[in-house]
Amino acid sequence: MKKIVQMLLVVCMVVLSAQVAFANADKVTLQEGADITSVKRIAVAAPLYAPVDEKAPNKEMLTQIVSDASRVSRSYVISYDAVAEGIKTATNVDIKALDRRQAAKTYKENVANYADAYVVLTVANNSRTTFFFDVFKAGSNELLYTYEIIANKGEPDSVATFNNLAEQFYKHFDRSADEQLKNKNKKK
Repeated sequence: MKKIVQMLLVVCMVVLSAQVAFANADKVTLQEGADITSVKRIAVAAPLYAPVDEKAPNKEMLTQIVSDASRVSRSYVISYDAVAEGIKTATNVDIKALDRRQAAKTYKENVANYADAYVVLTVANNSRTTFFFDVFKAGSNELLYTYEIIANKGEPDSVATFNNLAEQFYKHFDRSADEQLKNKNKKK
């Protein structure tokens, strides 16, 4: 009996001390009165990001990663480059050549021609990388939805990590829209 208790104790210690892969910590906020079920087309805006690590993707790569990660989404996602090219064709303004603030202003003024909403990614590089996705209604720039996800402590700032975090955003956005639609249908 004593041996069994000792073995169970050792097994518990091994299980509790072993590093287990945990899911990323995340938080979803749907703004009161916001309707994300009507969002069918999402445009990707330029991210607010400054790489800290030399091996981390640059801003252009991150923009592409956010667009490419949309393959898991049911929404139609329009890349930043496509919107920038559309704005350049329609207004003769190259937002890629403008400074960040002027480019963002021009983007917000014109994005309603291409999408129902747009997503802005803000990256915080503290001890753990945190992605903040803010979805705004195109035209009115009203905040509809926010999603915060924190990378695990051992995850490096890499393309794979950033792609995983971006995919989680699209999955959670779709789940939130489905949940809102179910709640709407229950009220009818």
